[in-house]
Amino acid sequence: MSVENPFEFGRELSGSELVDRQEELDVVQRVFRERGRLFLIGPRRFGKTSLLRAAAERAERDGIVVLRHDAEAYPSTRLLAEGILSEAAQRLTGSIERAGKSLRDFFTSLRPTISFHPITNSFSASITAEKSLSDPALLTSVLDGLDRMASTYSGSVAVVIDEFQHVIEQGDGLATERQIRAAIQRHDHIAYVFAGSKTAMLAEMTSDAARPLYRLGQRLFLGPIPREDFVPFLKQSFEDSGFSVRDEAVLTLLDLAEDVPYNVQRLAYACWNTLRNRDCPPALEPHDVRSALDGLVRRDDPFYSQMWNRLTSTQKNALLAIVRENGTGLFSRDVLDRYDLPQSTMATALQAFVSTGLARREEYEGRTRYRLEDPFFAAWLRLFVAPIDPGS
Repeated sequence: MSVENPFEFGRELSGSELVDRQEELDVVQRVFRERGRLFLIGPRRFGKTSLLRAAAERAERDGIVVLRHDAEAYPSTRLLAEGILSEAAQRLTGSIERAGKSLRDFFTSLRPTISFHPITNSFSASITAEKSLSDPALLTSVLDGLDRMASTYSGSVAVVIDEFQHVIEQGDGLATERQIRAAIQRHDHIAYVFAGSKTAMLAEMTSDAARPLYRLGQRLFLGPIPREDFVPFLKQSFEDSGFSVRDEAVLTLLDLAEDVPYNVQRLAYACWNTLRNRDCPPALEPHDVRSALDGLVRRDDPFYSQMWNRLTSTQKNALLAIVRENGTGLFSRDVLDRYDLPQSTMATALQAFVSTGLARREEYEGRTRYRLEDPFFAAWLRLFVAPIDPGS
């Protein structure tokens, strides 16, 4: 019987902790091996970063050097470029002397300097190129130099930039896209994976024939974990802890979390704690799952209240429409009248939700559906707000 909660959320998972994702892992691995290009597109909370970590772990065991960086972790693209340069110097050279020589040989125009930090046993690189050089140009110059550097390396090299849309947003849009394409389409020695959570933005960027990144590489959309894989995992995890669980309870859990992996794990974590604290033989029932969600939502009430109170009255109505109408038919005359919203106002509100990450637009089988990025916010709305009239 397990005495530790088996459900993990809020951190990167290792390959051994992932549920399914075998097909997606195989795609990323193939891109690494074949030095290809891949755009990995998936909403937040779907496990994109954990997938990249697991793929990198496998690749490293096969001798592939993976330079993985999260663009949102850097205040500027210049600092991202320096971060990639620092890791490349350390991973592809191994000594401060060789690193210095490699930087001078392959990154001459950037005039980089390298430092070694003995306490952390790490390198750091800084770029002293002209400040007039734009950040996107700086990044592509680093990638150009890295491709030259990788041509002399005995193994394979891959660059992974997570939350890639941040690079485009910090730059000047299409011009940045053109610079990136012009650089990496010439590279023969590096595999690239560009991952991002702004699904609509990245889908348009890679599917519009007029955009520079169109058909630069293959695309992989990361959706929910199939229930045929998630249900056995959830049941087994509860049962390994000595708890029984009804099939209906597991399906209720997935329904309430809307199959979003992060939220599924978080709700399962709360359910497990509920069962552990019981004196009677613990069995997970559907009402236990609903009670656990109620507790989570009430605990996060201050956070959700702030999100709600920052919205305008028309945005509040549009948000309620998403929740009550299941995200579909939002431009129908009945829905617009019900929520007292002109079509243009509804469109503006939905666009704002998508751009700020509050909601996402899903397109499937020729239909469009809007969903809140955090399904527990929808649960909070149903609990505290949904009873009010749309026009109030």
